[in-house]
This record gives sequence, structure tokens and C-alpha cells, in this order.
Amino acid sequence: MTEPEPTQVPARLRGVSEQYPLPPSRLDAGVYTDPDRFRREIERVFMETWLPVCPVEDLRNPRDVVVWDQLDQSIVIARRDDDTVVAWHNVCQHRGARLLEKSGHCRVGRVRCPWHGFVYDLDGKVESAPLRPTFDPAELEGLRAPAVRAEVWGGLVWLCFGADVPTLRDYLGDLVPELGAYDLDNYIPAHRTSVTLQANWKLVVDAFNETWHVPFTHPETLGGTVKWRDAHLHITSPHSWMTLPVKGLEGRPGDHHQSNICHYLAFPSTIFSCFPTHLQMWTAWPVDVRTTELTVWQLDGPTPAGMDDAKWARASQRNWDQFLAVLAEDTEVLQGFDSVIRSRGYRRNMFNTAESRLTAFHDEVAKRVD
Repeated sequence: MTEPEPTQVPARLRGVSEQYPLPPSRLDAGVYTDPDRFRREIERVFMETWLPVCPVEDLRNPRDVVVWDQLDQSIVIARRDDDTVVAWHNVCQHRGARLLEKSGHCRVGRVRCPWHGFVYDLDGKVESAPLRPTFDPAELEGLRAPAVRAEVWGGLVWLCFGADVPTLRDYLGDLVPELGAYDLDNYIPAHRTSVTLQANWKLVVDAFNETWHVPFTHPETLGGTVKWRDAHLHITSPHSWMTLPVKGLEGRPGDHHQSNICHYLAFPSTIFSCFPTHLQMWTAWPVDVRTTELTVWQLDGPTPAGMDDAKWARASQRNWDQFLAVLAEDTEVLQGFDSVIRSRGYRRNMFNTAESRLTAFHDEVAKRVD
């Protein structure tokens, strides 16, 4: 299987001087179909990056818990009584039973294993074990469900399974000031959905990281508003972003955040599509080499000036309905890959300069996996 040549990004191309910063490239079709490569991607990409998993609003109160199930992992995320957020594997250390079935509020601040009654506090530490004298004392000393790194930033809870990955802010790098410009701590989840796609996770990321499919896939839903020809791409390894002019936002006072859709890929698989007052955020979670679960939230900022809360709620619903219509069109195309992905007629992808973000994304995956 031929992998893409790593692309060196000159410093001068990291700014705003080039609309399309990378040259054309090609990619062997096997990167989407090889099950061995898929397993390496899970271990070397998803287990070694920071992943946004839920809005912090889902943990509004002390003793609120979220059970997160993706990537063959089940994680308990909890807000402790001191208001900090922690995460740990949702697995009893006695014989591997699942401890918590679903998210909610843990009134007593304790979790009891449904199989043999081991009790855990919201730090994941074992507080009591039935028949304690019958166990090896050394096994019970300091016993806890393994912790997972957790940080709160931008109104979201992020998890990281890798001990050697830098802190979240260091990992996000240039995305911190970009996304930080939206004051996301004041955004709240207004809508959410998920869809299962019969497509490799990288095909899903590809689909949302370029704009020139707009007039062909979205002629009515987006074709009249998005100035796709004027998208400006930015590579900030391992992430990328673009500014996308939109009719109706031209001439707004302020910087590019106010006059464009700003569209960010937080590597490996989360997209932030940011408008001046709200955003849609979606993550492609790999299920297997041919299946992806796409989870989607719409996060709304405070009620804009000139609107009351009721009018803003109606606008939020219109924004969400519009997004769902666009998503349905993308979904129809992505579901079609399942019927041709193993075709002998599908040998490689060729990316043009307008697809520079796809080239950069696959270069980053290949660097980690191969």
C-alpha cells in the first residue's frame, strides 16, 4: 500500500498569504479499507490526542456524571463536590463489570458495582469491598478504576488517554486563540443528534474539510449563501482551519470571526463550524473500519443584541433545521461509499490544492500510524 509523501509546510504558507497552501497530492484507497491500519489509527491517533467528549453543561452540578462510550472504551466523567471534573474507566476492578449504565446525577456520590457490590467514590477509588478479609490485602490497597486525563476548556470536557500528550492548551496550539475568540464558556448546548454512517472515519473527516462540493451536493441549502470559491485555508499542524465568506455577514465590524464562517478541525476528527453567534460541532467516532458514529451538537451563544430570548430560540431552531438539511445531503453521499469502497475501480484519491486540508490531515495520520 502506497502512503502519501509527507508534505513539508513552509513557514510562509502558514499565514494568510496563500489561499490554498499545499500542492496536489494522491492517496492510496487502502488507507480507508485496511483493518490493520484502522487498529493502528485507534491506538496511535485517538489514544494519543485530546478528544472533546461532551459540553461541560452536561455536568452542571456537583455529583453529575456522564457515561461516555466510544472507541471501545467506557468512561465515567464526574463533577466532584469541589467543582472539579475527573474521569475514570467505567470498569469494576474486581471482575470487569460495567459500573454505571448511564449518565445522570449521583445523589449519594458513590457508585456500587451491580455484580458483587464493590463501592467507588466519584474519583473512581474503591471505598469498600464485600468479604474484604477473603482478598489479598495488597490487591485492595489503593485500588481504583484507572484514571483518564480530563480538562475543561471552551465549554467542553476533553479527555486524553495518552500520558505523554502535552496539556490540552499546548496540544490545541493556534486553535486556542481562534476558538477562544468566540467566548465558548458562555455557549450552551441547544440541540444534539447522532447518525451512524457506513463509511470509514477518515472519509467522514474528508467530507467536511473542503468546500467545493457545495454547489453540487448542497445547491439549494448552501449554494446561494456560502462563497465557497473564496474559502481561505490554514494549516496549523496537526490541526487546520478555513475562513468561509457568507452572504449577509460581509461588512460586519470586527475581525474574520464576525464576517465569515470559521471552520476548524481539531485533530483528529472534531469539526467546529463557527458563526458569529453560534456553532455546530461534530465528531467522527470510529466504530470499525467501515462504520463511523457522527455525534453533533449545536452550541448557542448568549442572546444577541436586538433579540429577546424567545426570538433567539426561534432563530436557533431555524439554524439547527438548516444544518440538519445540509447534514442529510452529506449523509446520502457518505452512505454511498459502502457500496463502492472495495470496488476494483477505486484505487486512489487525488486531492487538488483546494483540498489542502485533506492533504495535511492524511499526512498527519500517516506520520503517526506509519
